[in-house]
Amino acid sequence: MHKNKLYTVLALAALVALALSACGSQPAAAPKELQVWIEWGDNPAQLQTLFDKYTAQSGVKVIVTAPVETDKFLPALTGSQPPDIIIRSGGDLVKSYAKEGLITELSGAIKDGGIDLNDFYSAPLQQCESNGKIWCLPWGTDIYALYWNKDLFQAAGLDPDTPPRTMEELAQFADKLTRLGADGKIEQIGFIPDQAWGHQELYAQMFGGFWYNKDGTQLTANSQPMLDALTWQQQFYSKYDYDNVTGFSTDFGNQYMSPDYPFYTGKLAMMVDGEWQTGPNFIAKFKPELNYGVAPFPPPSAHPERAHTAVVQGTVVIIPANASYPQESAKLLAWLESPAVVAEEMCVNANLPTSKKAAQDPCFTSNANFKVFVDLMADQNAKYMITSPISSEFNDAYSTVEQAILHTGADPKTQLDQLQNDYAQKLQDALK
Repeated sequence: MHKNKLYTVLALAALVALALSACGSQPAAAPKELQVWIEWGDNPAQLQTLFDKYTAQSGVKVIVTAPVETDKFLPALTGSQPPDIIIRSGGDLVKSYAKEGLITELSGAIKDGGIDLNDFYSAPLQQCESNGKIWCLPWGTDIYALYWNKDLFQAAGLDPDTPPRTMEELAQFADKLTRLGADGKIEQIGFIPDQAWGHQELYAQMFGGFWYNKDGTQLTANSQPMLDALTWQQQFYSKYDYDNVTGFSTDFGNQYMSPDYPFYTGKLAMMVDGEWQTGPNFIAKFKPELNYGVAPFPPPSAHPERAHTAVVQGTVVIIPANASYPQESAKLLAWLESPAVVAEEMCVNANLPTSKKAAQDPCFTSNANFKVFVDLMADQNAKYMITSPISSEFNDAYSTVEQAILHTGADPKTQLDQLQNDYAQKLQDALK
């Protein structure tokens, strides 16, 4: 070897050795920071405290942002630096995200994290599955059931401990529980089907259908079950005049989380609502003395086999496709889906735990009214919310149609036929 070349090689070797020595003397790199976005969150501090426990166990700092506005998720998913974990209020857009390649298929994360899919209740997990792949995992869920005011039942001559057993009987009870003033204005109403928001997903399933077929590949907006469900709902407005009922209930939505909510004040005798009402932040807070009961929503008399039908819909967890630290995100996913964490968080919010092991916690078993919802989730008639790539757009359009039918008396068939005509091809185009 030439002498100059030898000196050059030795010099380079010395520099490399010095660099390696310097690296070895530096402290270890700090743990990566993970970003978690949550769509809901009345108490962001509580959520951060929960994830701080993961930091204490793993050394990885987690920053929670909650609540996050709905319109911020798509720009984040399409950007170069999305959050590491996204927790959304529902799974409506999961198929759209998957189709656009915006989220990670979770089979690998489930396997690596040792997540036991058998521990999930079937219906909430099914909303995350598409074509044999898993695009999200449920983290708690919601189900709706029938609430009734026992004191109002007794005052109307009804058995306070016996809720309606069929949808037809519910309508009969509602008549007996409705009171009009001398001027014909409503003072107390038995039932409003879309209070505090629409529940067509439940009513349509009771009549045997939905606005999509079972796998979300065909629009069935004008099917007979959809028509039957809206016609059944319309009677609660038409019987006492659309304007009269709408005027009576105009401010009810704004009173939802307040002592003035109509079910608390005795203005509304029966309602469809979720499990959270039985927890510490609603009836127990605003009207602790309320004498009420909870039961599965009743089926139509012609189909008793549909008893205990309920539609689960609630929180889902996704990992963005462009997440900066996919392995760390998967580890965090496994932690937050562990039964202990699921039990802790859902107990705080009085939401349904999607883990069977978590559901054994006394927090969920000691409250008889809450247990009604747990039993519904475990029932063979529990359904998952069927979604499609056009769910967001279609849901907005359907909401407009529903209001026209229920609040102004528009013809259900005409409205649903138009909805089908407007969106059936859009779904097929989206699926191509």
